[in-house]
Amino acid sequence: MLVSRLSFKNEPIVVLLPLDSISQDLDEGDLSTDSCTFSKCEEHIEKWRCPWGFTVVDDVAPAFKTILEENYKSTITPFEDTTQNRMLWWRRRKNHDHCLDKLLRNLEEVWFGSWKCLLLGEWLNCKNFDLVLKNLVNDLRSKCKWDVNKGLLKIVLGGFKYVSDGKTLVSQLCSKKDCYIAKVGHCDEVRRGIMLNAANGFEISSEVAFELLSEALNVLEVDDTVNREPIILVLDYEVQMLPWENLPILRNQEVYRIPSVSCISAVLHGGSNHKEQVERNLLPFPLIDPLDAFYLLNPDGDLGGTQTEFENYFRDQNLEGKAGSRPTIKELASALERHDLFIYFGHGSGAQYISRHEIQKLDKCAATLLMGCSSGSLTLPGQYAPQGVPLSYLLAGSPAIVSNLWEVTDKDIDRFGRAMLDAWLKERSDMPMECFQCNLLSEEFEAMKLKGCKGRPKRKAPRKKLLELAADESESPKICGHRRKIGAFMGQAREVCTLPFLTGASPVCYGVPTGI
Repeated sequence: MLVSRLSFKNEPIVVLLPLDSISQDLDEGDLSTDSCTFSKCEEHIEKWRCPWGFTVVDDVAPAFKTILEENYKSTITPFEDTTQNRMLWWRRRKNHDHCLDKLLRNLEEVWFGSWKCLLLGEWLNCKNFDLVLKNLVNDLRSKCKWDVNKGLLKIVLGGFKYVSDGKTLVSQLCSKKDCYIAKVGHCDEVRRGIMLNAANGFEISSEVAFELLSEALNVLEVDDTVNREPIILVLDYEVQMLPWENLPILRNQEVYRIPSVSCISAVLHGGSNHKEQVERNLLPFPLIDPLDAFYLLNPDGDLGGTQTEFENYFRDQNLEGKAGSRPTIKELASALERHDLFIYFGHGSGAQYISRHEIQKLDKCAATLLMGCSSGSLTLPGQYAPQGVPLSYLLAGSPAIVSNLWEVTDKDIDRFGRAMLDAWLKERSDMPMECFQCNLLSEEFEAMKLKGCKGRPKRKAPRKKLLELAADESESPKICGHRRKIGAFMGQAREVCTLPFLTGASPVCYGVPTGI
């Protein structure tokens, strides 16, 4: 497995890790459903269709496809509503939830091992990190005679406490046995198919290096509420179906996924509002107001529980939208262009109401919360690039799309969606008083919400004018980086689900960090 880590702050790091099959680590009996036979169960006709056909994942982690197939069967199989059948249904669902949890833990340990620290973002509020890193580099060079790769060492130090066997990690830095580390630019070695080992030439025992790393970790001043920079995953076609965001080390981190590195720049600079921000050098990320939203709730009219859960909730927030009825294509296209956020609770991705082609024709597009089954799933048509609704939203300029990789049940995904919306609205209301720029944006957002007015009221002050005032305020910070982005609340929302993996691991966030 080739893992490359790119950052504008550091030299790129490339690591080649062995990819062992983890099929033997899952007990096949865990997925057996023979003991969970429903009484008077009608045999379902429709079979689960794998969206990716066959990829390398089916060789190295075959249990994943089995889990998704069994999950699908348990969501559509009709049965007589009896106490015994309900107990059997829940037993099956919880068993699948446990299997997915176990699979993800095995993925992390077997595939990444000690190198899982490569997946973490850098610390944001570690006061003396740079000084400790500088001293560690000097110690390793003087005491161990190591030709230190500072960028790699920075990653290892930042994630060292998550490594169960630190000595193994340090020894791998000195050896070509378990992994290969490359520094970009060594063309001759790459042409010969050999990855240059950044630790090559280390002649001192790894014991001394391990002690130095441990000492450095002990003197780091890390706040208990330490935050990390967000991670953006650019996944290969053949592994994009895996819920990487739910590996134990990433489950509570802020993680986004996107189809290519160039797409990051395209999304960041695609919105008209963001262009104004860049011109004023104020914000490096897109912004949305969750109260400037349009909702499409239960358009097919068969999810009564979901409509009951959210209809009054949306009305209380004075949002514009439709509930229990189908919209027109023109209506949805207009809503996506005029609003900051599009909220969808219904079946699938909503492509039955507005096609991918129509979405891609939009001049600009709202961030989206798509809570239907497989709304974030990408199909893999042979050797061609993946296709899917989230990619169409990205092409239209949507900064972020929260959607599901596989089938989910309505009540449990409703819990996730409600938790996300509550968190976004709370973050919006908890505007820090010490940030002048945030106060200006708060005034703008409040001007957009007039008491007793439905839909989207006119703004009292234009965004551009407020940003100009913020730019002219000499004592205001140029960049507001302390506000949490929409992807930062995914981990908390996953745990609200009754099945935190079978349901909670399904939602992922496509796009880039998007502020509130």
